[in-house]
Amino acid sequence: MPLQRLWAGAVRAAALGAALVCAPAWSQDFRDPADQPFTVWPNIPVIRASDLGEYGQDRQLIADLHADKADPAKVAAALQAVDALQGHHERAALAELGRSLNVQLIAELDRQARRINTRSPKLRFDFADITPEQLQRPSARDDLAGRAGRITLAAYITYTRLDAALVQATATLVKLRSGASQSFTATAPAPLLAEALARELFDYFHGTRFSAPRNPLAGAQWLTAAPGHADRLVSRNTALRYCQSQNAQLPTAHELEVAEAAGFYGGGVALRQAGVYHVQAGLYDTAAPLDGAGRTRTNHLADVPNAYYYCIRYAPAPARPPAPRARR
Repeated sequence: MPLQRLWAGAVRAAALGAALVCAPAWSQDFRDPADQPFTVWPNIPVIRASDLGEYGQDRQLIADLHADKADPAKVAAALQAVDALQGHHERAALAELGRSLNVQLIAELDRQARRINTRSPKLRFDFADITPEQLQRPSARDDLAGRAGRITLAAYITYTRLDAALVQATATLVKLRSGASQSFTATAPAPLLAEALARELFDYFHGTRFSAPRNPLAGAQWLTAAPGHADRLVSRNTALRYCQSQNAQLPTAHELEVAEAAGFYGGGVALRQAGVYHVQAGLYDTAAPLDGAGRTRTNHLADVPNAYYYCIRYAPAPARPPAPRARR
């Protein structure tokens, strides 16, 4: 049975299994609950996606056909090559990669667990009542609905050959009860692909769960430069006038440094590696060899376009209620 049909059946079985159990709200973190392992259905369909490495070769073959259309002999040879494309791709489909990758991935996860000497791996595979011959076959897949009570995750892998021996694969884990999913991608030579994917999975489930950082300038609103100033240097006076028009101001060097540390995805800003920015004390140079105040220098030319800029705006403090009058 083709792997695409196999996975389609697995999806139907997973959906039936999910319907057997009341679906709670999605966890905030896919790894929750943190102190419990996940039981994984061991039958992992492996589905081939487009072959990017051979796509360019196929396009060149078609281009050659058009280029040589005046030569009958070359046209005949090119047409024969086109006719052979389908058979070539079918032979190159690595039909046995599915079963090999399935088994090797599980073995590599076990090896990673032995490497850190843990007796409680977060991912466990349920092989109860399944023979090795049933892996990657519908006889095992059809039992998924009946085992929904003890199976937590189902998985599938899509892969494509990039160039030469390199293969890129994406493993997707799906929670049967909620439908939440998490995907992991690895690129490696075919013999090392299972190890690379296993390491991605293992590090995610066993690695330290860091707390989310707090935005050190949570009360600030950052504004980008004016649309007409995007990606170009402006003068200090021009930057000041625009910030004032937005009821904002230029940041201090400290505010800009803290915002850069918070990062673009943490409530801060992204600065150019070798960029100069307007700040209240002058110019903030990210290429300076020092941090903090060492990046700041005086701007002696307020009307010369010599820096980029951000504006910062703070919400006004809430008005205090009037103090009660003292009784006489």
